[in-house]
Amino acid sequence: MILKDCLNQACRILIKNNIDEASLESEVLLRHVLYYDRVQLYQNMEQEFPTDKLKTLESVINRRIKGEPSAYITNHKEFYGLDFYVNSAVLIPRPETEHLVERALSLASGYKYPVIADIGTGSGVIAISLAVNIPSVKIIAVDISFEALKTADINCHRHNVNNRITLLCGNLLEPLPKKTDIIAA
Repeated sequence: MILKDCLNQACRILIKNNIDEASLESEVLLRHVLYYDRVQLYQNMEQEFPTDKLKTLESVINRRIKGEPSAYITNHKEFYGLDFYVNSAVLIPRPETEHLVERALSLASGYKYPVIADIGTGSGVIAISLAVNIPSVKIIAVDISFEALKTADINCHRHNVNNRITLLCGNLLEPLPKKTDIIAA
């Protein structure tokens, strides 16, 4: 079976099982199984689907049908134009959270060296997006979950901002220093 047919079949299965955005979801899962980016997938649509990957594709489709989000299956979520590692220890970043990043960026422009607290950091998407966009920022990212902080640490290193983000385990504002210019939560 060629990739195009495989993609169409995966899409039909997801539609039959009432998965929203089945076309996009099937593409994401197929790309994950093949380790392809979007361009590679579409360049190779007429190629044969590797038979040794069939069981893996069936497995990820079944996981999705059972309700597991694609982001947890692929351990990947894009946020604010950046690629993040996600897992079941963190919530999947939502697109509307990007508005919070925009607002924090706007507020931070009034400070030469802003200190920003990210409360409930999870995977660290807010803190990291801010650090990538504000070179002079210092960020304190807090989460009550040590497992979530391990995920955030992976992402901090992935985006090379670990030297400007301090990860703290604690409850809400409890571990924060007295001086914080902006709180993002």
